[in-house]
Amino acid sequence: MRQESRRTISQLAWSLAVVAAAWGATEILYRVDRPIQQHGSFAFFMAAIAIASWRGGLVTAMFTVALSSLMVAWLLPPDNSFRIANQADVVRLVLFTCLGLLISYLHYARNRAEKSLQETDRRLRLSLDSSGVACWDVNVKAGTFWKSHNLPEIFGRSPSEFAATYEGFFAYIHPEDREFFHLASVGGGGNHRNFEISHRIICPDGSIRRVNTRGRMHLDNDGRVERMVGAVFSAESKLAAPGSSQPIPNSAGSIASQLLV
Repeated sequence: MRQESRRTISQLAWSLAVVAAAWGATEILYRVDRPIQQHGSFAFFMAAIAIASWRGGLVTAMFTVALSSLMVAWLLPPDNSFRIANQADVVRLVLFTCLGLLISYLHYARNRAEKSLQETDRRLRLSLDSSGVACWDVNVKAGTFWKSHNLPEIFGRSPSEFAATYEGFFAYIHPEDREFFHLASVGGGGNHRNFEISHRIICPDGSIRRVNTRGRMHLDNDGRVERMVGAVFSAESKLAAPGSSQPIPNSAGSIASQLLV
């Protein structure tokens, strides 16, 4: 409780500091450019609201909006008074306050969304690690390939050396299973197709593992692949010791290219 109070006091002090800086900068601007004083300049106070909203929470942002609105009213003609003679200036002050509140809320909503996304990501990582399942997602039109953090581990590779493209990922599939993988995932009709297959993958040391892949292939109206998503989990341990497997041809690129055409 005491720590929370200190944090709130610190944020309010920060709010006072940025509003004071905005006031000082505005006073300097008025002395340099006298004509602009007749119309008022709210830019520095708007920047103070944005900074306070970014650094502090919603309470700090609202406090900054209220304080900045008071300072703007004080600086509007007539000088050194909260009385505003011009009706147009009153409208501008109201618009300034509303815009400040909008900025504060947008920052607050963004921060909440970021925290929610981080929490969701932590839960996803825990679920994947606990279940031993890894995921991948390839967007053919955008040319992007996404993988979960634990996919390289299942394939016996480090995250830094794991392929960044679907073609590279496809090359990890055993040559004898690549055509089977292609037919199982692409075969069929409709705009999407679910598939579940068991196939072999090649580890960096030349050994072989068997994994299960469940996925969905999304096709366009012409039957072309638009997107593919998959979940991979290990079916058993290594099937062959290093050096005991047959030479592995490098033909993955052509099959993967056909799959994505």
